[in-house]
Amino acid sequence: MKKIKLINLSVIDNIVSPEKFEEICLSSPAISVFTDFKYQKALVIEGETIASQALQLMQKAHVRMKVVISSTEDFLGIITTNEISEQNIVANLSKGIDREDILVKDLMIPKYQLQAFEFDDLLSTTVGDIISTLENYKLRHCLVLDSKNHHIRGVISSSDIARKLQMNINIGNEFSFSSIYEEAYAH
Repeated sequence: MKKIKLINLSVIDNIVSPEKFEEICLSSPAISVFTDFKYQKALVIEGETIASQALQLMQKAHVRMKVVISSTEDFLGIITTNEISEQNIVANLSKGIDREDILVKDLMIPKYQLQAFEFDDLLSTTVGDIISTLENYKLRHCLVLDSKNHHIRGVISSSDIARKLQMNINIGNEFSFSSIYEEAYAH
């Protein structure tokens, strides 16, 4: 067995992060801003979850979007903090629905209303192409489909792109692709 010498850290101040090594710009491959569910577990929530509880969980975890699944783990749609906002919950309360009866599946964007990028297309496009395309759709998140294997492969998030492009992000505000587009192409 080999003995390994330990080093004192008293003079070390910095912690490395991927952003320090990863130089992302508008001409970088689109795949570089893609969260791949093959390597990072998808953030999912069951459609039967009480909406107000889901909102609290998402806020606590600083998550703005989750993939909605059934109890048998079938893909149903997505839910974002926009759809599950307290304002939308209160709107349902005004219709006489009890808070505990408002579920994620009642507020989610169902899969038939969603569009996605094709995974293979990400291999031949740039970050700028992604921003420009999604700016037209006014989206903050876009799923990525692997149609060869018939599954959702991942997601592209405006806040991830802004962070990777090292744009100033105000944590209280959600970054839209529109705001990223304006800042990225203003220079």
